[in-house]
Amino acid sequence: MKRTADVLVVGGGPAGSAVAILLARAGFQVCLLDKRHFPREKPCGEYLSPGCVPLLKRLGVLHILEEIGSQPIWGMRVETSAGTFFTGTYPGEAVPPHGYALPRERFDTLLFEAARCAGVECLEGWRVVDLIRAGHRVAGVIGASNGRTRHFTAALTIGADGRNSVVARRLGLFASHPSHRKVAFVQRFQMPAELGGLGEVYLGRAGYCILNPQRAATANVAAVVDQRDLPLRRPWEEVFRELLAAYPSVRRKLIGAAPLNSLQILGPLACRVKRIVGDGFLLVGDAAGYYDPMTGEGIYQALKGAELAADTVAEGPRQKEAPFAALEPYAVAYRREFDPKERVCQLLQQIVRRPLLCQVLVRNLQGRREQTQELMGVVGDLLPAHRLLRPGFLASLLVAGVPSLTRLVRCAR
Repeated sequence: MKRTADVLVVGGGPAGSAVAILLARAGFQVCLLDKRHFPREKPCGEYLSPGCVPLLKRLGVLHILEEIGSQPIWGMRVETSAGTFFTGTYPGEAVPPHGYALPRERFDTLLFEAARCAGVECLEGWRVVDLIRAGHRVAGVIGASNGRTRHFTAALTIGADGRNSVVARRLGLFASHPSHRKVAFVQRFQMPAELGGLGEVYLGRAGYCILNPQRAATANVAAVVDQRDLPLRRPWEEVFRELLAAYPSVRRKLIGAAPLNSLQILGPLACRVKRIVGDGFLLVGDAAGYYDPMTGEGIYQALKGAELAADTVAEGPRQKEAPFAALEPYAVAYRREFDPKERVCQLLQQIVRRPLLCQVLVRNLQGRREQTQELMGVVGDLLPAHRLLRPGFLASLLVAGVPSLTRLVRCAR
């Protein structure tokens, strides 16, 4: 069977496009498939953390991101259900760092076209229906488009096809998270006034709500709730309005706002995979598993994971019989990079579920610049996540709740 490419990438989102660009630059023949046609909507908070900026610069697309009018995000404002709040900016010296907010259809299209310019064969409208096997080895995929099917074969198949990854599911690797079953309702609005350059996080008693400002007085609004709390047999638009009404500050800001796209629903917001590498395949981005990206690390994880994957593939030995057999270093690097941040996210979720503890944390962050900067550095993917897992750091912010804090840290591990 004639090989389609050296590397076949399934999924043209940030992870798939980024790994395709990097491998094409390294001299590999790369084919990139996506089931949709660009531009296309994608349910997402539409936020790129400051940690994404150097990654985008290395991909050669940062200047384009700035030219198309992306909104700089300089930090976050976090408000509890009791109305207590703190504001934190990302840490920096001469040039304070910032992230960006922009519609995902624009960002994904930008990266997909950058892959095409890098020499990647980019094919739109091809849905993967099955894997091709050569014994125990993944040798490619079977794609379908407009009633026809085609075999795409490659020495390495990279699954970058998101939380519902066909590659991971066909390999029997996908697993739902045992306890975290939250659902996000996401919609973009034309706001009555500019929101400024801060992301806004509102912590409620049954979930949370996030407003990410964008250019031209628009905002991405997301409400997250446990799926067990969702009413059945009700129009989702009505449910979304009720969820937003539970946040008085959000409700006031949305007076006179007009929706710009259809309501999108994403969930559950956590999944696991049993492994991310194997004979002839590799998983990256959400296809490699993820845990509720409350602090906006989803796109960073996609882009950084793509770099780790490309480095492993480019540096691995080239045996004729199994040219991409040495993929385990990617799995090791992936765990080293992302496991601490997942523990931080789990810990934050435990705190958010406890309104009184959450109130203590937010109140104690007021006026504590050093601790706030460290928190924002980790949230912005600028500092290593293990810095927030130090008991001394957390105890300094939760003095009133140290016994319960110790139990929370143990749960996060």
